[in-house]
Amino acid sequence: MKDTFLYGGAAAISKASAFISFPLLAHHLSKADYGTLDFYLVMGSLLVVLFVFGQDGAVARYFYEYEDPSERKQIISQSLIFQLAGLLLFLPIVWIFADFLSGLLINVPNRIELFKIVLLQIPFLLLINFSRNLLKWTFARNQFLILSLGAPLLQVGLLYFAVKYLDADIILLLKVFLLSNFIFSLLGLCFVVKWLTIPCGFKRLGEMLPFAIPVGVIGVLGIFSPTMERMCVEQLLGVSSLGDYAVATKIAMLIAFAANAFQTAWGPFSLSIHKGKNASETYNWVLKVFCLCTCIMTLIITFLAQPLVNLLASEKFNGSVILVFPLVMGLAIQAVSWVTEIGIGISKRSHLNLYSFASNLIVTILGIYFLTPILGILGVGLAVMVGFLTKALLASYLAQAAYKLDWSYRPVILIMLVTLLFGLASMRMQYISDFTSSNLILFLGIIVIISVGWMVLLNRNERKRVLSLIRIS
Repeated sequence: MKDTFLYGGAAAISKASAFISFPLLAHHLSKADYGTLDFYLVMGSLLVVLFVFGQDGAVARYFYEYEDPSERKQIISQSLIFQLAGLLLFLPIVWIFADFLSGLLINVPNRIELFKIVLLQIPFLLLINFSRNLLKWTFARNQFLILSLGAPLLQVGLLYFAVKYLDADIILLLKVFLLSNFIFSLLGLCFVVKWLTIPCGFKRLGEMLPFAIPVGVIGVLGIFSPTMERMCVEQLLGVSSLGDYAVATKIAMLIAFAANAFQTAWGPFSLSIHKGKNASETYNWVLKVFCLCTCIMTLIITFLAQPLVNLLASEKFNGSVILVFPLVMGLAIQAVSWVTEIGIGISKRSHLNLYSFASNLIVTILGIYFLTPILGILGVGLAVMVGFLTKALLASYLAQAAYKLDWSYRPVILIMLVTLLFGLASMRMQYISDFTSSNLILFLGIIVIISVGWMVLLNRNERKRVLSLIRIS
């Protein structure tokens, strides 16, 4: 458990680097420029996932099946060569056609140069991802912490220097990201070079590919959706609205941090107890408590949305406030469904996730095109929320089909529905009145969720269990 929190916490901080640098960049750049920068950073993440294509998960899956260090080195080296070969084969082709491909993305000045800078980062991001994962699998804690925490700290320091003393534009800021990734990719290689060797054929790679392919598809679908959302926003509403959307997604990250921290601890624990006679009771207790906490947090973040936007971004991004609730609610729905999806993990039928991820992408994009002409940027947020809801419902249904568990769905659905109604009412009030009236509804919603959640969502024994944990802490 100690290692779970250490690695999970460090990884969470590493992922939070985008949030840490968010106030600095949002205050410095215009709405259009910040939205553009955010888009190309997301595009870089998509390309990395595309080139890794599930190899990180495959190596993690097969690494512990072999005790012989030489066999482990073969698994690691064959996987790395496969990833680098993909880069050598396809990256030059993408570079050659960069003029054409960048024209398919958002319509902004210098888009060819911006796209090429992103392409230059891909090898370094891939090596950082490879090194960090390998350090985690080999329990090299100190090196893992240096790589996971040092990279975002250096990145933020360089960005601050570029903004403060060089008045950096988007191009220079992307070059700062490039420099930081280059430095830590070399450091990562130095940390893991002892695990690399000359491959004796590619037998191990052949074993891993059937596992890696569905994982890779799921990973690509997961990051492709945010990329497409931003492209749709720019196409339908313009690049300035892309800035509002980028800021709203950063505020929504607050609930994602909590959800990811929970998932880091919950994933291994849930699998370890599934054969126990009280597993179903524990699962339902965790589901209810986590659902209650998530719903309360959703309304609190929405309540604080306007001051957070003004503090972290500035008043020029006030158009993003209306987006916060649907984005946070969507992430909350996804987080709660992680509990009810446990059947997929227990049954080891991870390919079932393909259907839910694909449904999320399709529903979100269709929703954006149908709702945005009617509701403006709010239509984007609602489409994303409905996409997450579709994914959660389908994944939970497939999980039950794969491994049946006795879930207490009704009170959970009730509390989430109440949260949704208060959130939508507050959004409506923003349109017809002001933020004060909207916040009164949210404040009332928080009180109702706490009261109803405590008395209706949890039974007497579950309330006693929560109170005992509070006393212990």
